Amino acid sequence: MTSECAYARESVFQHIYSLYHQRVYHAAQKVLRDAQMAEDAAQETFIKAYRYLDKLEDVSKAGAWLATIASRTAIDMLRKEGKRTFISIELASWELEQHYLEHIVIEEVELRETKQELEQDIQKLKPKLKEVLTLRYMEDMRESEIAAALSLSKATVKTRLYRAKAAVKQAKLNREQVQYV
Repeated sequence: MTSECAYARESVFQHIYSLYHQRVYHAAQKVLRDAQMAEDAAQETFIKAYRYLDKLEDVSKAGAWLATIASRTAIDMLRKEGKRTFISIELASWELEQHYLEHIVIEEVELRETKQELEQDIQKLKPKLKEVLTLRYMEDMRESEIAAALSLSKATVKTRLYRAKAAVKQAKLNREQVQYV
């Protein structure tokens, strides 16, 4: 492994660690019900995750992947200790699934809000810009098809699409600035 690859791997791993340490700890804590053991399980989880980082195909699913490893590591720790007070794999899986579903619902709500904001921004566009943007993205027409349908040159369609996208982008930036002020 080259030093550049090693550096990139370390960087990705540090990013994943900083994002998901608390989630991993809480997943282990739900199973173990002991803070010190949960910390040990979290540490063991990240050791395993580092070892198998190349198996992670979709980085957006890193949190769920790590939480699953943490739960299984915690269950293994309880088995090794010989304790019978651990919750079943089914209950741990159910709790993880509920947490995951909760996360999906939050993402869906945010996506709907973004879609509504985008639709409002498009409605505020000048009619000529709104028309080409709608044909391009709602009707899935190519620039040449839009040009033919509206009796415009392809260059005019490209210019209007560019201006429409820029206006929508600017509206989003303005909205974000207002939120952070």
